Amino acid sequence: MNLVLIGGAIGGIGLFLLGMRLMTDGLKLAAGAMLRDVLTRWTRTRGRALWSGVLITGIVQSSSAVTVASIGFVNAGVLTLGQAMWVIFGSNVGTTMTGWIVALVGFDIKIEAFALPLLGIGMFLSLTGVSSRRGAFGEALAGFGVFFLGIATLKTTFAGLGQAVDLGAFVSGGILNDIMFVAIGIVMTTLVQSSSAVIAIALTAAAGGILTVEAGASLVIGANVGTTTTAALAVLGATSNARRVAVSHVVFNVLTGIVALLLLPVLLVIVDATEKTLAAGVGSTAALALFHTVFNVLGVVLMWPLAPRLETWLADRFVTAEEDEARPRHLDDTGLALPALALDAIVLELGRVAAVAFGIARAAFLDPAASADRLRRRRGIIDALNDAIVAYVQKLSAANNAQAVAEALPHPIRALMHLSGIADLGLAVAGRRAEIAALPDDVENQIISYATLIVGQIDAAEQLFGEGAGSLPTEDATLPVYNRLKVAFLAAASRGDLSADQTEIALDTLHDLKETAHLIDRVCKRIAAIHQAAAGGMEGEPAGQGT
Repeated sequence: MNLVLIGGAIGGIGLFLLGMRLMTDGLKLAAGAMLRDVLTRWTRTRGRALWSGVLITGIVQSSSAVTVASIGFVNAGVLTLGQAMWVIFGSNVGTTMTGWIVALVGFDIKIEAFALPLLGIGMFLSLTGVSSRRGAFGEALAGFGVFFLGIATLKTTFAGLGQAVDLGAFVSGGILNDIMFVAIGIVMTTLVQSSSAVIAIALTAAAGGILTVEAGASLVIGANVGTTTTAALAVLGATSNARRVAVSHVVFNVLTGIVALLLLPVLLVIVDATEKTLAAGVGSTAALALFHTVFNVLGVVLMWPLAPRLETWLADRFVTAEEDEARPRHLDDTGLALPALALDAIVLELGRVAAVAFGIARAAFLDPAASADRLRRRRGIIDALNDAIVAYVQKLSAANNAQAVAEALPHPIRALMHLSGIADLGLAVAGRRAEIAALPDDVENQIISYATLIVGQIDAAEQLFGEGAGSLPTEDATLPVYNRLKVAFLAAASRGDLSADQTEIALDTLHDLKETAHLIDRVCKRIAAIHQAAAGGMEGEPAGQGT
């Protein structure tokens, strides 16, 4: 072994990794819209989600890109955890296409005959189509060219190494030898952060006589397990959904790797039979590519019955305070047979929604230090509880056809709409904090004073939820203040004391505060109506309940 061979190996790996990066980045840009469309439209069942993962990964040549996209869609609520899991399982099968490209193209024809033209054409398209889909496609073509040049370099280098290295000193056979190569595959993949690169190296080394088929298969298993380190590193400090998706990725790859290692003798019989049917010179590489595909498909088969249990287990892991708060605590199906108890449970759950909505509004109006991002996260609690309460109301409606129940059930639905509106108004005010602070001091102080009145109305409303009795807080006390301030701000604008932008900010904020007071008024009347129905005293909607 000499420095030329070592340099060739390092350079070949570098070319391969550079090609993979160019190819993946280009294809992600060129096919970005397709990736989003497929993930949002074609993942409704686990079978379709599986095939979506296979298809997208085969196109963009990056399981990591598909994993990251899946995590993003889960966080956005576009995909469920279960759908994302099957997309990722499919991406593990789709990523085996890289091995087939190396095996069937990289060793069967003269690589330079098409690698260099691909590189030239790709760079031309990239330079003439900057920031366009054509440019992205050109970058991908150039990446393919560099990718195959890396394979050619590795092929030549490993052919020389095969003559210089005594395999008997490294490959002794047996389970310990297999475990050693699995560990090497894990370490290599962790270092280069690309299982495709390590698998291509394994295939090229096998073609050059450096590795036996058994050692290459063990290295491929290690690369498949090692790729989970990318996902594990990517979700450090990430959201709970991201961690759940990453854990499902780790479970799939580790389980698949363990089973493949235990069944390695059986799988190698299949590999050996396949190798003998292929032309000389490509048999070992094609056989390893087949091995990679077979054991990933085997992993899908293993996970098919286990995935529902894994999803259920993961749902209870990495639970944030917001997620725990978003779970209903009072809605019990056993109470559906007793409408009064069911309505009481609904009020208790509405109280939890109100606590979040009122908290968002209070912090937005009077706490400059409150994080806008945290307020938006807490808005998600309302959405989750809203879905649970609506579903419970529908169950109660189906279980009871009494007139009193039918008349009571619209109230919680409307109350939820009002509470969601209060939270959204709070977020709107929080979003213009900087502009409010830039207003003249007297205008800002008047807005703060008005907001303080609204918060007082919120405090009174919270007592209604807690005690279910007392006088209803209304908007009557705050509406005159709104009218007075509106006239004052318009007068200031006419004198030139407020610019057009400042006037818009001041009036928009006044409007949001007034609407908050109105919605608090409506929520309280809805809750009072539900209490009245639960007590058996409601004969219909009270006067003034039209909205």
